[in-house]
Amino acid sequence: MADAMQDVKTLAQLLLRSDELKTGMRFLHGGERESLVSYAQLLSRARGLLGHFQQQGLRAGDPVLLFVEDNRAFIDAFWACQLGGLVPVPLAAGAQSEYLHKLAAVAAKFDAPFLFTQRKLWHRLPGVADRTALFGERVCLVDDIAELERAGAPHPAAPGDTALIQFSSGSTSEPKGVVLSHANLLANIRAIGEAARIGAPDVTLSWMPLSHDMGLVGFHLVPMYHGLDQILMDTGLFVRRPARWLQAAQRHGATLLCSPNFGYQHYLKSVRAEDDALDVSQVRLMFNGAEPVSAPVCRAFAGRLAQHGFDARAFFPVYGLAEASLAVTFPEPGSGVFAMRAAVRDASVGDAVTLDARSEHALEVVCLGHPVANCELRICDDAGRTLPARILGHVQIRGAGVTRGYYRCPECDAAAFVDGWLDTGDLGWLDEQGLFITGRCKEVMFVSGQNWYPQDLEHLLQHNAGIDPGKVALAATRSDDNAEDCLLVFVQHRRDLESFAPTAQRVQAALAEHAGLRAQAVIPVHSLPRTTSGKLQRTRLARDYEDGVFAPALARLRQSAQAAAVTAAAGGVEDQLLDLCRQVFPDRAIQADQNFFELGADSLMLVKIHDEIETRFPGKVEITDLFDYPTIGSLAAYISAKNT
Repeated sequence: MADAMQDVKTLAQLLLRSDELKTGMRFLHGGERESLVSYAQLLSRARGLLGHFQQQGLRAGDPVLLFVEDNRAFIDAFWACQLGGLVPVPLAAGAQSEYLHKLAAVAAKFDAPFLFTQRKLWHRLPGVADRTALFGERVCLVDDIAELERAGAPHPAAPGDTALIQFSSGSTSEPKGVVLSHANLLANIRAIGEAARIGAPDVTLSWMPLSHDMGLVGFHLVPMYHGLDQILMDTGLFVRRPARWLQAAQRHGATLLCSPNFGYQHYLKSVRAEDDALDVSQVRLMFNGAEPVSAPVCRAFAGRLAQHGFDARAFFPVYGLAEASLAVTFPEPGSGVFAMRAAVRDASVGDAVTLDARSEHALEVVCLGHPVANCELRICDDAGRTLPARILGHVQIRGAGVTRGYYRCPECDAAAFVDGWLDTGDLGWLDEQGLFITGRCKEVMFVSGQNWYPQDLEHLLQHNAGIDPGKVALAATRSDDNAEDCLLVFVQHRRDLESFAPTAQRVQAALAEHAGLRAQAVIPVHSLPRTTSGKLQRTRLARDYEDGVFAPALARLRQSAQAAAVTAAAGGVEDQLLDLCRQVFPDRAIQADQNFFELGADSLMLVKIHDEIETRFPGKVEITDLFDYPTIGSLAAYISAKNT
């Protein structure tokens, strides 16, 4: 099938060619519901939705913000855009304020944005901004579409036309839109197929959001290009019922799967070993990307599933970014995870990488392979000079799949492009094994699967946690298994230590409510270190934390918290759950009969709530219990029964 697609120049042509295939998509929904859509049916649905869009006044080149949680609706709208020359702008959708704020920030970048969304999400928008001012009448609600019988008029796009604008994954005050052409995407799709040796027998399965480049490009466009059957699982279903992921892989014979570290950790934590009644021997490649790859997590996952036929050599650690359409480097298929311990915690650009397993500054860093076809990669120093092997430097790329720039952001282009090369913002080194990524060169933190700018979160805490300007700093430290950045919040505090607890609670509550995050530690400091020019020294704070400078103060705070927990326990399980939820949702009047979902908790937020419950009631509640006992009162009764 891939050979037949070699002359395809645009995504619309890809769909039109796929119309002749017998393969298609299987959507996995909540419960046991599944739905099948052939590529021919998709073409018909996309034509009908395009007609609906055009009746609302949309014309070629208009941006369409895709803000839907339903995978089928997203796919229909994405392809309607491709057929009509509209420009899809995928956004992570949810009722939480972090999603709504980003939607408003992105919409403000367009002169006349058009919104495709669901009624339940549309009704949440007035709390963020005046939705009429943002969109006027340029809104299409999935719930209002009764029929798709009137086909729209197709628009013949050119290879260099914009096919997609992918905004940065983080919730930032200034999200950047990566502009990708049809030529960019198709070049990368072909490179992915070649590097992963994708062929007709393969079947793909993904729970990744379609708003994410790995979900959309890697596990929707790539299988379509190669004429494969593809399985798209609701992200929320994976979070609620992670066992369904590999059960579906076995049932449908999926050979290509993907997940960031979060997914592998979530599966290991949430699915009991005795419930792994599986045969996953057919899995050929298990992609691990979208966040830093952790060798210990891969080993734990492979060890757990070895008895069910999983071959550890199927792990496929990859490196990519939206600016490259998706893929930058892939390893050799079947080579598994290769990692080295390197003393890079304190290394700077231009330093030789020291391989030292015993050093306290060592991290286990995973090899991510070599550049895919039509993509070049180099490691540079601060002056843009190419560095030799095993010298730490800036990772830069160029090639057919790399974006030509950001949407209406010349300052972003000026900062990112160096003599035709795009600076990824990552630090790493190259050697004969391939590429190794050690971290970010800027103060961008990778937490909970997203990029976060510390300045944005500091601004958030000033407005929502009552922290005075200039008295809070955020930084991150790598987790022990090098799986992710752990968030650290430093607050200037000059009173006695015991009086700091309410501040820490406000900080955690504001992070949870407005960003869906939780800090590993909220740390009182007498003063925040700054350079002579007044710039916050966030890296110094993180290093002091790693060196144990704040350990005595944190130990005293933990003792105080434990004493308070003992006191609270006298009030009963229900009171503790109420207290927990009031911290997570500080702006809501919460009662015992409140439903978690009515509070606005999406699937990822429930994972965080479960982590908090686990801290107070270890081993008492599985994440799936939150769906069986969705009110505070019913969950409290369930926990109390287990305590007797």
